[in-house]
Amino acid sequence: MLLFDARTRPAPRGLACFSLCQSSRFGAEGTCKVRVLQVTYSYKPLVGGADIYVDDLRRVLAADGVEVAVLQKPPAPDDPAVLTYPRLFSCVNAFWLQPFALPFLRRELRRHDVLVCHYPNYCLAALVHPRVIGLSHGVFWDDRPGALRSRVKRAWARWAFRRCARYVANDTFFLREVGLRIEPGATPFSEVAPGRWYVPNAVDTRRFTPGAPGLEASRLRPFLLVPRNLYWNRGVHLAIEAFALMPDRPRDLTLVVVGAEGQPKAVEAARRAVEAHGLSNAVVFAGGRARDELVGWYRAAELTIIPSLSGEGTSLAALESMACGTPVVSTDVGGLPDLPCVHAPPQAPALAKAMAATLEDREAERDRQRAAVCEVYNLERWAETWRHIVEDW
Repeated sequence: MLLFDARTRPAPRGLACFSLCQSSRFGAEGTCKVRVLQVTYSYKPLVGGADIYVDDLRRVLAADGVEVAVLQKPPAPDDPAVLTYPRLFSCVNAFWLQPFALPFLRRELRRHDVLVCHYPNYCLAALVHPRVIGLSHGVFWDDRPGALRSRVKRAWARWAFRRCARYVANDTFFLREVGLRIEPGATPFSEVAPGRWYVPNAVDTRRFTPGAPGLEASRLRPFLLVPRNLYWNRGVHLAIEAFALMPDRPRDLTLVVVGAEGQPKAVEAARRAVEAHGLSNAVVFAGGRARDELVGWYRAAELTIIPSLSGEGTSLAALESMACGTPVVSTDVGGLPDLPCVHAPPQAPALAKAMAATLEDREAERDRQRAAVCEVYNLERWAETWRHIVEDW
């Protein structure tokens, strides 16, 4: 049962498909050439999971003959299909200011048949375009529950959820926050309400698969991996605190953080945690790595830790690790309960206990998690669902 007023303005399927084709350019064989614009904050260079999502979606749709462009923050990369916002809207707090440029870009937006708007605030494009697919990458108002700014962000998301002709949620936590009654992990890759889909992240299980570990990573074995850029809500400091509290922790075990330094306060919190627990010889900050390099790190690790405090959807890093045969222990915030990880509350003692228990039962967890990811969270299902959402309108 829906808890929201479902007046979402979805177009009739047959008429929408007809008009979409009529307004599009035609390919060499006379087939309908649909034009899609992904409206987002950042894309190139690929840094985080949302950037990778944009890239994967672009490749999937382009393989079907869809013409895909991306609108992102400046500077413009060396890619003719990537457009950028006016610099006036891309200064301090660009993530929040850029969406207000969209009504001024209506002519460019209307050149495309469908807009895929990443994040609820970028769904302001729905004010000037009738075919907007909203997309969430997790909830970004759960860091301070009850605070005014959190209530404003949630209200914005609920407006976007109602306004967009179609909406795709990365996790069920987002859907519950905007008013749907749905259990964690229920019916992935499906239309859970009219015009509303639950499409979790997915992984290419032919690319992310068990195999030889990377050479650089092998030199640090045995270790637990934290594949997180250093932002406060990613909880790297929590992983360090939990590592220090692990019962019966092997003396030669280390904790390796693979991720770029994002927020100074998060970097400082992680460094302080290392000093406070006397772990200077047991914690390694390996810096950021390209996505292709991460396969070797996943394969070399004993466990992967996803210690998020808030703002997490269905973690791509968690899925990649499980697909590589390395079990994952995560907190139970946001969309993480949708995934087949071992879960713990975001407190150091509870997380430490889960890490120790999973390390002891590593082989069984490895097989269980990998089987679940290969069966459910594979890229083929993700791609097929997105094709249906975009092309079968």
